[in-house]
Amino acid sequence: MALRAEATALRSLVHHCGCVDYETSLEQVQRVFTEKQVDFLALVHDGQVTGLCSRLRLGNMLGSRFGFALNSRSPARAAQVENPLIYDETGPVRVLLDRALARDGDEFHEDVSLVDQSQGLIGLIPIDALARLQTRLVADQVDDLRRQHLELFQTGHALRQSQGLYLGLFEGHTLGVVLLDVEGGVHGHNRRLAELLNLESGSVTLASLSAWVVESERRAFLALLADQASHAALPATQEFTLKIPGRGARQFRCSTGWIRETGQICACLDDVTEQRMLERQLGRQEKQTLLDTLVGGIAHELNNKLTPVQGFSQLIELNTDEQTRLYAGLISKSVKEAASIIQQLLQLSKPGTTISQTTDLRTIVDEALTMLRFQIRDSGCAVRVQLPAVPVWVRTDPAQIKQVVLNLALNAIQACENRDSPEITIEVLEQDVRAMFVVSDNGIGIPAENLGRIFDPFFTTKGPERGTGLGLSVCFSIVRQNGGEIGVESQPGSGARFSVWLPLETALPLAFDLPPDQQTVRAIPRGGRVLVVEDELVVGRLMQEIFHTQFGCEVDLVNNGIVAFEKLANTKYTLVISDVRMPEMNGTELYLWLREAQPATARRFVFVTGHAGEKHFETEVAQWGVPVIAKPFTIEQLASVCAPFLRSSVSLSA
Repeated sequence: MALRAEATALRSLVHHCGCVDYETSLEQVQRVFTEKQVDFLALVHDGQVTGLCSRLRLGNMLGSRFGFALNSRSPARAAQVENPLIYDETGPVRVLLDRALARDGDEFHEDVSLVDQSQGLIGLIPIDALARLQTRLVADQVDDLRRQHLELFQTGHALRQSQGLYLGLFEGHTLGVVLLDVEGGVHGHNRRLAELLNLESGSVTLASLSAWVVESERRAFLALLADQASHAALPATQEFTLKIPGRGARQFRCSTGWIRETGQICACLDDVTEQRMLERQLGRQEKQTLLDTLVGGIAHELNNKLTPVQGFSQLIELNTDEQTRLYAGLISKSVKEAASIIQQLLQLSKPGTTISQTTDLRTIVDEALTMLRFQIRDSGCAVRVQLPAVPVWVRTDPAQIKQVVLNLALNAIQACENRDSPEITIEVLEQDVRAMFVVSDNGIGIPAENLGRIFDPFFTTKGPERGTGLGLSVCFSIVRQNGGEIGVESQPGSGARFSVWLPLETALPLAFDLPPDQQTVRAIPRGGRVLVVEDELVVGRLMQEIFHTQFGCEVDLVNNGIVAFEKLANTKYTLVISDVRMPEMNGTELYLWLREAQPATARRFVFVTGHAGEKHFETEVAQWGVPVIAKPFTIEQLASVCAPFLRSSVSLSA
């Protein structure tokens, strides 16, 4: 496609033409974002584009503590991005692509403002549209080059046989060019192809290109060559995966054409591994964002549903015969196990910052295997687990080390595919002053030339469809962050053995905190007035019942912060316990209002949540010093948190 035609086509890439004056208040800009459902708006002044307003930055400004009150009247330019890319539609497309795709960090994802010669807004172009345009331009370039090569070979048989053959290989060309027969045998190639295939060391020779194509794609590659040799097919472009010595599996775009005069196939190869990896990474980021949202929402809803099951089963257990108490205890046990699985899913989907704590390494391995139960059963792989009889204490971030165990175990399962008796072994042991866990398999093993690069980022032997080469790199980084080391031993055909060493924790506490029991409940003085703010009716009824029957309190139940606001304006409460996520006014907004209006009552405030959803919530609550009860909770846990408030209230009244 010609450059001028692509410049004209820029208008077709416009996603939307939303804009606001740069003096518009952030409150009004927020409404525009809500109406248009976009991530960026152009800032204009006197009909000219001056910048780009970010919905994310606007959300951070208005969503922070007192952010709406402080910033809602600020001008839109307060939320503009730092280095907006504003581009004249008459400029070269290549310049726009270079500038847009060369950005890094958050700037890479920002829209491009397309303007006319008078700096008037034409519209905003998203980065993914530019990436697709670049891909199309590169493909068109390859097609043009292929046609050029074929035309050169058609200028004359004698010239091609003498001087044209060398020129046809384009020694200085940016693409790798190779002449093939119908079986994939190589009759000549240029220097660029030698660079792409790592032939410059001289340790390997290129006799047949088809032998370098991975076995699963080799038949399709040979079929492409056969089609070209039949004279019936037009020049074609496909992508294949080649195994490159010292570099592993790489993905190539291969454009082929038949040379009638020489009876050969001209193939132009371009390494597109990083380009495809970037495309997949962008797709994974979108999927990960969706996954985080879904997992958080599902966790919140499931914990809300598990809470009354847990609480009412305990109430039944307190007021029934021994047989029913047994049944109720089994229900409570199942609820605790379900809550534990939900918490593990949250940790894996969106782990927080590294939090080191003393943990039994056996427990980490056991929880990881629980999450792999389905994959293990589906693969038909036998798993041998060897755990010592006594705890192996380490001080690490359990969620991160669990991710390492999961990655290594999944790699081992994949390595055992197509084996007669697939088996992996996971072992935990102490070795001098270090703890150690080992994941080994009887799979295909790792070639010696790849052992030195196995932990390099983006290095993989699985092919683009099975992995990105980041899994072991992430494991290496996590282990180092937790003060440990990771190593690998392997022989081709004899499996692999990954060993992880972690510092052994020797300074164990003399005693461990025991979970609260019924003594906590009995120790709470009876009386007081409690306000329960919960939009889930069944959960609210449960807390109302517990505070009334077990703690002897008078209880008011409301379903959102607005109604709670009205209650607090007219009634004094011993304790306010509120859910975090609620319609109209959520729990944090209620607490912040209460802290300003009734500081004494704010000191008797407790949060209860199925899943807060945001990391900044944990940070803020830690600064506020407000207790948080996670759903599902037991009566004992509720009593343990609420006892100090009820007890101090009784002491004051006495």
